[in-house]
Amino acid sequence: MNNSPFMCPDILENISMYLIDVHAERHFSFGTWTSRQHIFIGLFAKGKQGWGENIISVNQPQIQLDEWGAILQQLKGKPLGTALLLVRENMGVWRDRLTEILEMALLDLIGKLEKVSALSYLGLQVKAPIYGASVILADNLKIVEKSIKQITENNRASIVKVKLFGNEVLDSEIIKIVRSYTKRESTFLLGDLNCGLSKQEFEVPLSSIAETLNRFSLLGLDACEDPAKLTMEGWVALQKMCPDLPLIPDYPLRPARQASKIIKPGMGAYYNIHPGSAASLFDAVQLGLHIKNFGGGLMIGDDSLIGPGCTAWQQIAIGLQASWVEAVEKEGDSDGYGSVVRALTTSNVNNLISMHTATEGFGIELDLSKLENIASKTVHI
Repeated sequence: MNNSPFMCPDILENISMYLIDVHAERHFSFGTWTSRQHIFIGLFAKGKQGWGENIISVNQPQIQLDEWGAILQQLKGKPLGTALLLVRENMGVWRDRLTEILEMALLDLIGKLEKVSALSYLGLQVKAPIYGASVILADNLKIVEKSIKQITENNRASIVKVKLFGNEVLDSEIIKIVRSYTKRESTFLLGDLNCGLSKQEFEVPLSSIAETLNRFSLLGLDACEDPAKLTMEGWVALQKMCPDLPLIPDYPLRPARQASKIIKPGMGAYYNIHPGSAASLFDAVQLGLHIKNFGGGLMIGDDSLIGPGCTAWQQIAIGLQASWVEAVEKEGDSDGYGSVVRALTTSNVNNLISMHTATEGFGIELDLSKLENIASKTVHI
C-alpha cells in the first residue's frame, strides 16, 4: 500500500462517460434552469471502478462531450498516480468542473485498489454524523408550502434552505410560510439570494441591503447566503451591520485554490464550499481547514448533484465536521440513480448523514448495465 495516491502504479485501463439528463425546473434570482446535464465518469482498473460526478451544462440537452473526451483520452493507459498528478498540473487550464470530477473518480478508484479511504488521502478521517439540508427551490408560494409540509412530515426539517429572489415582498412571504410550519428552536432556516439584492458591486448601498436582511431576520431567517455581490471588505462591513443574521459567503470561495488567498475572517458566520465550483477536492479540504483555523463556521453546499458527487461531498463534510451539507440525494431527481447503486458508504436517516469507517475510496459501486440504460448518452474512451 502506498502512502500517497500520487504514487499508485496501477494502470488506468478504461474510462466511460455517462450523460444523465435531469428535466427539473429550478428558479433562481439570476434566471431559470429548465434542464441540467450531469456527467458520471467511471474509471476502471484491475476489476475496480472509481466514480465522479459533476454538471457539464445547464439548459443544453444537446451538449457535446468531445472536449472532455479528448482530455480523458490523455489519461487512459497512464499509472493512476501519474493521472492524478496530471490533473493537478492542469488546474486552471482544464475546466474546473472537469478537474474536480477527475480527482473524485481517481481517489475513489485508487482507494479501492489500495484499500484506503478517500478521506485518508485528503488528510481527513471519519467523524460524527452531520445534518443534511432540505432545500426548497421555488418562487411559487403554493409549492413552497407543499414542500415545507412534506419536509416536516418526513422529519427532515433540522436544516432548511430556501431560495430567495431579491423581491422583498415575495421573499418575506417565503420565509413566513416556512416559519408557519417550523419553530426557530428546532429548524435552522437559511436563505440563498444568489446576489439578488445587488447583482453588481456598489449598485445598492450596504445600508439598504442591511435593512432588508434585518427585516428578514425578524421574520425568522437564521442565515443568509450571498445576499449581494460584495468586496471582501464589503462582506465584513455588512456582517457588522447585521449582527443577528449570520451571513454565508459562497461566490467568493470559487475556486478553492484562489479563495484561500483572499477570504477574510468576519465575512460571515459560515463559509460555503460549493461543489462544482471548488475545482479540486484537495484544495477544498485545505480551504475548509483554513476557515476553521480562523474560527469560521463551515457548510458544504450543493450543485444540484444527484449521484456519486453527493456521497463524496457528504464524506468530505463529515471529515471537516461542517455544520451541515447540502449535497444530498434528491427525491425525484436521484430516483434513476438509486436504481443503479450497488453500494454506498454513507447513509441518510432523517437527514442525519453518517458513513462507514471501513471505506475504500469513496465506497461507490454502480451497476454498469443499469447505468447505461438510464444515461441519454454513453461514451467509452
